[in-house]
Amino acid sequence: MPKKILTAILLFFGFSFAVYAQQSSFIQLDDLIQEALQNNPQLKAARSQFLSTQTKVKQVSAWEAPQIGVELYQTPVQSFPNPFKGGMETDYYIQQMFPFPGKIRAMASSMENNAKMFEQQYFALEKQIIKQLKNSYYELYLVQKKIEINNENQDLMRQFVEITRKYYELGMGKQPDVIRAQTELSTLINEGINLEKERTDIQTMINTILSRPANTQLGFVPEPHDTLPSWKFEDIYNLALEYRPELKGMAFNINMYKAELDASKLEYFPDIMGRVIYKDMAHTYNDFWSVMVGVNIPLTFWSSGKYTGKVQENELNVKTSEEQYNLMKNMMASDVQNSLVRIETNRNLINLYQNTVIPQAEQTLQSTIAAYQTGKTEFLMLIDAYRMLLMSKLDFYMSKMNFLQSQAQLEQAVGLSLNEIVEKVK
Repeated sequence: MPKKILTAILLFFGFSFAVYAQQSSFIQLDDLIQEALQNNPQLKAARSQFLSTQTKVKQVSAWEAPQIGVELYQTPVQSFPNPFKGGMETDYYIQQMFPFPGKIRAMASSMENNAKMFEQQYFALEKQIIKQLKNSYYELYLVQKKIEINNENQDLMRQFVEITRKYYELGMGKQPDVIRAQTELSTLINEGINLEKERTDIQTMINTILSRPANTQLGFVPEPHDTLPSWKFEDIYNLALEYRPELKGMAFNINMYKAELDASKLEYFPDIMGRVIYKDMAHTYNDFWSVMVGVNIPLTFWSSGKYTGKVQENELNVKTSEEQYNLMKNMMASDVQNSLVRIETNRNLINLYQNTVIPQAEQTLQSTIAAYQTGKTEFLMLIDAYRMLLMSKLDFYMSKMNFLQSQAQLEQAVGLSLNEIVEKVK
């Protein structure tokens, strides 16, 4: 085999690849995150829903509107259409319902906690959208690396095809070697087509998250920062207990039902209705004022079930929300543990591939090349060695993508960004 082919192979399988898209513009993850937070339709809908719940606080904290009216007494039919003409008495009144002290405050507290719960759900959705965006971003990074490797593999395999053909024409090689090289090249071309489709699908997903046109072309993903401290489960779990939006939202949900329980217990106490009447008496100058005070009676035998049933319902709602809170804590612990295990597993795989597997595969390929040059091995063995190194490098980048996605999973599990976690765990 000519020395230039050997040199090309060794340069190709050097650990530093040529940049796939040197002329492409880079896309920065932080810029995409800010765009998603501003433009994502799902987030916009959740933001509007959260803001709408805040308006309910004013609604429940306001008293019922007063009523005003006029009552006409002993008005002759002949006075129509002027009912004020010829009547014996005209009463002008205003009445107001006064809720029992504490009722409005309890309902307002319920709505305030409900609004805070929706606010935390909005923050949780933010974390979820960011995780989805990061996962797609790192998938785009991986597929771009695969395309880069595939393009270089095709160039190398074309040289293999040319060399094996020349060897065969000179009587130094075998026709099956030519066919194997051509088959390998066809397989790489087919993989390249599929990879381009995969890249398009991932770009479409990112554009959907960003609320961009689906066919918008994205730039090149720069080499991500992949260093991260090792953390203990207890430290991260305690942070999650404090900052996880879903858990905080469930705590507000418990407080909401407790406030509704207090409000339903206060329904046992009567509301007060007050009425002030001015009596305009006809044919006399002696007009009168009249005052009326009334109360409702909640605990009559035909209406008490309405109020006791509401208390029982809210007691069960409190118990249900508390159990859901405990379940969320258990799920959160599982999320944190799973994220940390995935981070450490893929960190170890990255180091293993980078420091051991890939160097060994490179050495194997080099020795196989030397053996093929001297006729001590078959071309098929060279292809196997080439594939082994190829798979090692693809697995390396797969582990790197999984490592980065595990970090995004940890951010969602805790409710904080990596920088915030690093700052708080010191």
